[in-house]
This record gives sequence, structure tokens and C-alpha cells, in this order.
Amino acid sequence: MSEGALVLPTYDVTARKVHQWAMVAIVLVAFLLGTLPAAVLLALAGAVMLVGRFWWPADIFRQVTWRFLEPAGLLRRREVHEDHETRRVARVLGGTAWILAAALLLLHLPIVAWVIAFAIVVMVALDAAADFCALCFVVALARR
Repeated sequence: MSEGALVLPTYDVTARKVHQWAMVAIVLVAFLLGTLPAAVLLALAGAVMLVGRFWWPADIFRQVTWRFLEPAGLLRRREVHEDHETRRVARVLGGTAWILAAALLLLHLPIVAWVIAFAIVVMVALDAAADFCALCFVVALARR
């Protein structure tokens, strides 16, 4: 490694991926339900992302991973060096977008709501499946 290379801290990506796939599943289930249950689920997903960013106990899926799935040996903790700050901003933006989508459903604007909701779902699923953080990519391009 060169002297100027940045050493990034390690983070448990197993918990992040459980969280991400759970968020995708919640939004997909919401899409299959009626307007009110969908709005509740979208708001829940948004709240878990948004509140969980600032107060770890609110991220129930990471908590389940750390407290039960990893200790029970059902999942193995995988630490990876990564820039976590941009992903944290992405969580705030994604959570806010899903809460907005929930409000738009209640305002009888389902097409706009689902376009917003699925745009975030695609980005979350890309990160979960391929470790591709869309916001990280945009930030990296902007820094060039």
C-alpha cells in the first residue's frame, strides 16, 4: 500500500445486507397491498432507515443480525473496509424518500409514490447484491 493510500475502517457488511434485503422485501410486500397498508409499510421502512441511522437500536434488522443470527451461527460476520459515511447519507435520503412515498400514497398520488419507492428499492438491491452504492459512485465521480 502506498504512503498516501487511505485505510478505511471495517464494518460488518452481513448486518448491512440483512437490513437491505429486509427493506427491499418490506417495500415489495407494500406494493402488493392496498393503499393504507402500503403507506404504513413504506413509512416503517423509511423510519427504520432514517431513525436507525442516528439511533442503532431502531434498526431492528441489524439488531436481529448482531444479537441472534450471528451469535447462533446462522450468519457469519464479514468485516469489510469501506467508506461508511456516504452510505449513511444514502440511508437518510432513502428513508426520507420512502416516508415521502408513503405520504404521496395517502395523498392519492400512487404513480409518483411508487416511482420514488422503486427507485430507492433498485439502489438498495444493487448495494445488497453487488456492493454497488449508487450515491458512493456519484460522489466519487463528483470528486474527480
